[in-house]
Amino acid sequence: MSRQIALALVRDLFFRSKIDTVAAAVGAEVGYASTLDAVASRCAELKPSTVFTDLSDDAFPALETLKQIRAAAPAARVIGFASHVDLKALKAARDAGYELTLSRSEFTARLPDLLRP
Repeated sequence: MSRQIALALVRDLFFRSKIDTVAAAVGAEVGYASTLDAVASRCAELKPSTVFTDLSDDAFPALETLKQIRAAAPAARVIGFASHVDLKALKAARDAGYELTLSRSEFTARLPDLLRP
C-alpha cells in the first residue's frame, strides 16, 4: 500500500496537532512549512502528492503560494482551506487555480479522505 505524503502550509500549532492526529490514524505522512520562502525546499524534500494551504494566513497569499508549489511540485494536488467567512481568500484560491477550496470545518471533516492515497 502506498503512503500519502502531504505538505501543509500551516503555522497554527494547535491545528497542526489535529492534522498530525488524523495523519497518524490513516497512515499518512505530513510535513510543514511555516513561510512562503520554505515552500520550494519542503516540496523538494518531501515530494508531496498533496499540498494543503491555510488561506486565512497572510503568510501564504493564494497566487504566490500556488506559483511556488507548481515550480517545485508540479504534479501535487493543491487544496486550500479558510474560515467559512473568509470568502475573499477562498475566491482568490479558486481564481489562482487551486484544485479544491474548502471551509476550515469542511477541510477538517474531509481530512481523513484527503490524506488517503
